[in-house]
Amino acid sequence: MLALLLVAAGCGGHSSQAAKRKAVTQYIERVDAVEQQLRLPLLKIERTYRDFSTHPGAMKKSAPQFATAEATLRTLQTRLGLIEPPPDAKRLRTLLVGLMGSQAELAHELTTLVNFLPAFSAALQPLAASDAQLKKSLAAVVVPKPKPVKPSQLKAAKAAFRRAVSAAAAAQAVALDTYLHEVAKVQDRLRELRPPPAMAPAYRTQLSTLARVRASGAALVAALQKKQFARVAALDRSFQTAAAASTSLSAQRAQIAAVKAYNARVKAVGALALRVDAERARLQKSLG
Repeated sequence: MLALLLVAAGCGGHSSQAAKRKAVTQYIERVDAVEQQLRLPLLKIERTYRDFSTHPGAMKKSAPQFATAEATLRTLQTRLGLIEPPPDAKRLRTLLVGLMGSQAELAHELTTLVNFLPAFSAALQPLAASDAQLKKSLAAVVVPKPKPVKPSQLKAAKAAFRRAVSAAAAAQAVALDTYLHEVAKVQDRLRELRPPPAMAPAYRTQLSTLARVRASGAALVAALQKKQFARVAALDRSFQTAAAASTSLSAQRAQIAAVKAYNARVKAVGALALRVDAERARLQKSLG
C-alpha cells in the first residue's frame, strides 16, 4: 500500500537538466529516509490491515492497533508535507501527501468501525432472547375453541367463551407489551452509538426496523386490549414481518457490509498509490 520511492540518478545531459534531476533525486531520497524511519510501524500497519480483511471477527482487539496506525500515518503525512520539493516534484509531493492522508483516514474509519461493530452486536443481542421469551409466553396462552353444547347450555357457554377469549387476549397483550419494552431498551442502546460512515445505512435501517416493530406491536396490543378481534389477524401479520427483520442476524449483515466497504476503500487507496507510481515513472522518464 505504501509506495517506495527510489529514483536512480542518470548521468550526462544538459547542465540544467542535470540540476533538475539532482534536485528531484535529493527530494526523493529525503522522502525515502522519512519512510525508512517509520518502516517498522508501517509494516505493522500492513499486518493489521491484512488481519482485519481475513479475520474480521477478531476486530475488537484491533482497535488500539488501528489507532496507532492512524497516528503513524498522520506523522508520516506531516513529515512528507514539510519536505519542500523542487518544482518538478511538486505533483509527486501532492500525491504522496494525499496518499498518506487517505491511508490515515482509512485507519481512522477502521478505528471507529472496530469499536462500533462489537457494540452494535451487543446492543442487538437481547432481541434473540426477547423473541424466544415472546414465543414461549404466547404459546402458554390457552386460546379457547368453540365446543358443541346443549341448547339449554348455549347462553352460559357463550358467556364463558367470551370471558376465555378476553382473558387470552389480555394475556397475549401483556406478553407483547413486555416484548415491546425490551425492544425499546435496545433502541435506546443503539441511539447511544455513533456509526462510522460505512455503517450509517445499516445503522439507520436497524433503527427504522425496530421502530416498525414497536409501532405494529403497539397497534396489535391496542386491538387485543380493546377486543377488536377483527383487526388482530392483519395486525399480527404486520408485526410478525417487522419482528422477523429485527433479529441479531442484522449484526452479521452489518459486519459483512463493513468488510465490503473496507475493501472498497482499500481499492481506492490502491488506485492513488498507482498514481504515485505513475508520477514517479514520469519523472524518471522526463529527467532521463
